[in-house]
Amino acid sequence: MRTVLVTGANGLLGTNVVLELLSRGYAVKGLVRSRRRFMDYSHPLLELVIGDIRDKTSLQAAARGCDFVVHTAADTSQKHLKVTDYDAVNLEGTKNILDLCRQEGIRRLVYIGTANTCGFGSRENPGDEQSPPAPPFTGCLYALSKIKAGELIDTAVSEGMDIVTISPTFMIGPYDYKPSSGRIINMALNKKVVFYPPGGKNFVHAADVARGVVNALEKGVAGDNYLMANENLSYRDFFQIISRLTGSRPLMIRLPRPLLLILGLAGNFLRRLGAEIPLCSNNMKILCINNFYTNQKALSRFNMSFLTTEEAVRDALRTGPFRAILKN
Repeated sequence: MRTVLVTGANGLLGTNVVLELLSRGYAVKGLVRSRRRFMDYSHPLLELVIGDIRDKTSLQAAARGCDFVVHTAADTSQKHLKVTDYDAVNLEGTKNILDLCRQEGIRRLVYIGTANTCGFGSRENPGDEQSPPAPPFTGCLYALSKIKAGELIDTAVSEGMDIVTISPTFMIGPYDYKPSSGRIINMALNKKVVFYPPGGKNFVHAADVARGVVNALEKGVAGDNYLMANENLSYRDFFQIISRLTGSRPLMIRLPRPLLLILGLAGNFLRRLGAEIPLCSNNMKILCINNFYTNQKALSRFNMSFLTTEEAVRDALRTGPFRAILKN
């Protein structure tokens, strides 16, 4: 029986990865800091293990008997004030995972990066795995922390470790109980007026990313990075999907770029005073660009098909903490 350790098993992606692995006949050890944080679900091939990627002792206990590791755990907060605030999880945690793989003889590690470490593009010329990081993401603290972690991965690959990287774009989908990325849904859900920024981004169903992760485990090329991306949409397009699914007709108002940049400057001032808030100039600039990517490499390597963003939103509304009545 092939056994996989999944870190961050209670997160949006981690939960979907666990379910995808189980559906393909793998035994799974899901690393969680509390069993209560995992959904109400049991399976004969699933074992939830209490541990923390910052704690080498609990990691070693969790990995005993495992053949593979899928490392989804990450600190994705937009509230941190400096890049070193991410180090404990995104850098030191990744070091611990790499040490664990060496010590336990793990056959393959699938590391979850982020598309934001690759340069974005336009709808006509979207970013891909070869595109270097570009502003404003070169000023995004989370992206910088993942670039640092990616350098650890690259060094380990050069030393002969079998590692495949999966870099998702913006994930929407089922089992987002916090919610995490699903917070964007609340910006339009049950609202009479929806304010939307002028930019756009690439959206991908979390279940598709999970399928890509398991495909990478089985068929990925060691050392390769695969973008998990799907639909390039404006924020207005995305919010209209929510309106269509719920049968609402909110007034849609576009936020002007100058206003967002002024709000970002105000956020910078508050952050300099020590306020841990996501509002800052860099995040406002991100909302004003078309942050678009292609999934051609994943399509070619894994022969995947992708669910629509509308299906992703529908699944999120059906399984997450959102209070919505679907029209269809």
